[in-house]
Amino acid sequence: MTFNKYLLAITSSAIISSPLYAATVYKTDSQEFNVGGRVEVRGGLTDGDYSDASRVRLNVDGKNKLNDNLTVFGRYEFEITENEDDNEANLNTRHLYVGADTQAGSFIYGHQVNAVTYLTDFTDQAETFSGYVNENTVTTADRSKNTLRYVYTADALTVQASATQNANDNADGYGLMAAYKFSPELELAAGVATSDQEYGNGTDTDDSTSYLVAAKYTKGSVYLSAMGMAGNISAEGTEDSDFVAADAFAAYYFGENQENVVNASYSYYSADDIDELETNFVGVEYARYMGNFALFGSYKIALNNDTSSGNGRENELLVGARYGF
Repeated sequence: MTFNKYLLAITSSAIISSPLYAATVYKTDSQEFNVGGRVEVRGGLTDGDYSDASRVRLNVDGKNKLNDNLTVFGRYEFEITENEDDNEANLNTRHLYVGADTQAGSFIYGHQVNAVTYLTDFTDQAETFSGYVNENTVTTADRSKNTLRYVYTADALTVQASATQNANDNADGYGLMAAYKFSPELELAAGVATSDQEYGNGTDTDDSTSYLVAAKYTKGSVYLSAMGMAGNISAEGTEDSDFVAADAFAAYYFGENQENVVNASYSYYSADDIDELETNFVGVEYARYMGNFALFGSYKIALNNDTSSGNGRENELLVGARYGF
């Protein structure tokens, strides 16, 4: 039995032996331990070619209140996908961190979200076609390794800072952001992230800096958000190319319990001297949520020189079903 199959067997046994709908395995006044995850089958059509994008995500997390001023916590989450050519599994770590909640804020270290992820999540809301334009540097991406993050929240204000050392692509960098809720419906945010990382050019590293602004509005059945980003980015053989990016998302929820949603997204990224980063598409989607189960269908319309799914302009259709526990 290979290591991956052995890990799958252990994990499956642990999940099956627990009550299916019980996320909290153990809880007292001072301690809590949870198990969760999802099984998601997805299939896509791109230019007539079918590809499977199914995956499994499993996570465990817990916390321990040591006293009125200090609570410690930890989380581990990994994703499993299958190789296209055989039945072997690929294992990818998504979260692996420990942290502490204090009166001065929260401190978290490990493989986790970056500070500006709070801001980019405003528009990264679709099941499939959203959240592309922030993934081109380590410190603006959704997650990075070896990251220390600080979170402070007071009433309507949220402030986060993160620092990354020797992470993905030998990257160092930091991120800062602040968000303010002007009302229950409206929140605005701004941030900056910089990284010094490799871009496929051996051991040389180049600087990239991104400035971000975002807004989201929610009221009743409507969710609207937008994010803008600009700065400079490097690539193999290219230094300090200016870029601009934009992300937008709009959703409408309907049904007796708002279990249906239709949404549209727009993603744009253009660097002056790096054609392979061009992103320019519209996504439309319908999803239905039934308790722990979801069905969704998404269609991406590629515009101009969009290369987000390969080396040329390609439309994509993706359908899927997900069970979460």
